[in-house]
Amino acid sequence: VMSSELQETLQSIFDASVPWHWENTLTGDEFSWRLPSLGLWFTSLINRDDQLRKWLNTGRPMSFWFSGFFNPAGLLTAMKQEVTRKHKSEKWALDDVCAKSEVTNFDTPMQIKNQPDEGIYIHGLSLEGAAWSKAEATLAESEPKILYTDLPVLYITAARKTKVDPRIYDAPIYKYNCRGDKYLLAYASLTCPSDKPPSH
Repeated sequence: VMSSELQETLQSIFDASVPWHWENTLTGDEFSWRLPSLGLWFTSLINRDDQLRKWLNTGRPMSFWFSGFFNPAGLLTAMKQEVTRKHKSEKWALDDVCAKSEVTNFDTPMQIKNQPDEGIYIHGLSLEGAAWSKAEATLAESEPKILYTDLPVLYITAARKTKVDPRIYDAPIYKYNCRGDKYLLAYASLTCPSDKPPSH
């Protein structure tokens, strides 16, 4: 029996767009990730399944595809809990720690040979309107007409809250291209060049 929901779904598939019911609950809440085309959505589904299946079958991955989680902030919270437990003898409390990140020299997760002692590696992030200079280990101006550049693998751990380095730019990590608090997941601490402050 053809229902209006099934008809809308089939029309969306015919148009190569993601059916509304695949992304939203009946009340309109986000149910899955949002992508502009059915091809990208399905590729993401396969990649997400691959990451979780490998984690289940072969153990914790060397690096996590950050945008491959429905709730990436939950991954960071779990990491902070894990690091806080490791420092139980030093009386660390979850409320006293914050996420601290550092850009690594690994361009891809395949280059990673060992997991960090604490924290996690994440990959799959990109910079908008900037680039990363591996030689200087700082943010750099992006090339002309190149809006997005890949960020190398990022190491994130938990640390006690300390005074902020004035050369550090806390770059927001968004779940989607739209900016705003709704899709803000975390901040990546990126070092700025000495001649350009974070406000640049």
